[in-house]
Amino acid sequence: MLTMTGGERAPIFIAGKPLTDIWAAPGLKWQATVRAAISEPLIHPRLRFIRNDRAQFDLDNLAFPVLAASECSACDSVWATVEAGELEGVWVSEERPPPAPAASASVYIARPSVASISGRAAVPELVGKSVVAEGCPLGLALMFDAAETQVGEMSYDGPTKSLVDDLGPLLGFRMYRGRQVSADNRIKDLRISRGHHPGTSGVTVSVWPLSG
Repeated sequence: MLTMTGGERAPIFIAGKPLTDIWAAPGLKWQATVRAAISEPLIHPRLRFIRNDRAQFDLDNLAFPVLAASECSACDSVWATVEAGELEGVWVSEERPPPAPAASASVYIARPSVASISGRAAVPELVGKSVVAEGCPLGLALMFDAAETQVGEMSYDGPTKSLVDDLGPLLGFRMYRGRQVSADNRIKDLRISRGHHPGTSGVTVSVWPLSG
């Protein structure tokens, strides 16, 4: 069992296929497995997912069940990655995410969306931006200004999913159930933090290509 108080600790491995649907029976079982392995809410969760299939999924959706099981709504940062491997599961530890590489494509969004509302207006700061390294896996860092941003809330009511859904001009687009959506399935390294400029409500978005 993992017991943490906010400092960096050695990771534990929770075996089983990481799933995204926490309401279906397999997802509920996966969430129960995670909850049994973590005894305290995480402050700086570091999640390293391993899967051995070629299914397309969004990394924020993959992180959602683990963060929900660990009661991480008050966490200060999230660092999640996903990679291919034979033994499926997730390594869980406490570690602050490193800064985005200096060569990242970055943009500051003064008023990011806070919920995934359909039909919302395009983000003006993203107009005219170019897709980053089209076809390659990507890293994404989200540095929120406000100290109270719920970076561990990965549901449709949280700040991360709505923001990522708006990043099509940087991530590219794909078709999903007959509609065009952000190609956020390209993200394999997700780093989220808060409190960079308390008193304001913007976010600095950085995107960079990953090797391999």
